[in-house]
Amino acid sequence: MFRWIKDIWGGSEPVEFISGYGLTESVARLKAATKSWSLFRVAEQAAVGRVSETRVSLRRVVPMFGNSFKPVFTGRFSQANGQVVLTGRFGLSWFVKLFMAYWFGFCALFVLLSLPAAAQGSAAAFMPLAGIGMFALGLGMTRLFAWFSRGDPAWLSQVIRTALHAPVSPEATLALPASRPSDARPPFILIVTGVFCLFGVMCFVGALQGRGAGVIHAGGALIERYPRAVRLGAVVNGLMLLACAYGIYRRYLVAWWAGFVLLLLGQVYSVVDLLSREDLGNARMLGILLGVGSLFVATLFGRWWYAQRVHFQRWKS
Repeated sequence: MFRWIKDIWGGSEPVEFISGYGLTESVARLKAATKSWSLFRVAEQAAVGRVSETRVSLRRVVPMFGNSFKPVFTGRFSQANGQVVLTGRFGLSWFVKLFMAYWFGFCALFVLLSLPAAAQGSAAAFMPLAGIGMFALGLGMTRLFAWFSRGDPAWLSQVIRTALHAPVSPEATLALPASRPSDARPPFILIVTGVFCLFGVMCFVGALQGRGAGVIHAGGALIERYPRAVRLGAVVNGLMLLACAYGIYRRYLVAWWAGFVLLLLGQVYSVVDLLSREDLGNARMLGILLGVGSLFVATLFGRWWYAQRVHFQRWKS
């Protein structure tokens, strides 16, 4: 176990990528094969990070799947025996290392401070076990998230070798992930389809039950029945969400546009409902703050959704 912790903390063994080009061209080729970090411009999986002569830092970014514990390649270019070589390691980012150092340090300190109380045989006898449990939880969390991204080093190695035109050994070829067909649906398509289906079904359930989501009054929250017109609107909204989900699954361009329309309608409804209600009382300021937060989240999602245009196509008969 201690060796595993050492490997996680210190990174993998040094790896080398030999380039068939000069230093300047090698940097330019690797930079062209990767992307600079952006939360919204990454529409499909890509190697993202910084590339320069003195420092290379790359990680694999998969849309709709975040993992701070994924391995990061960190290295630099150098020249040896007339060849340009990129040397580095795969390991955790410094932010994750600092976070885990704080986690494990706090757990160790908690155990040490609770030992005197536990030695007295009082009710705090089991307090050190809580610290040990938190320590084990941190180890398990690190190992689980690292397992989720276990294929990232081979994938990043393939990107680097392709950019530098370095030969690939048979062993490395077997370790590389199989290429996905160009017409395969990206994972985020299935995720967004499922989310739209879930929201559509929730609209139908709410309309059938005839109950709203709770009307906030100054004295508390009440559950009131939907008026007939509102229930009809919920049914129409559910149908639109399910239709949009089908279009997203089939990757129709019209569904991509419909995503913006539904996002805009949802925000307009929230603003109109907030301004037209007279029963909020002291809760109106909370409603305004929630509305601003909702608008911020919708803006982030809209910018990300715009970057997914490349995955959609015009209607085909």
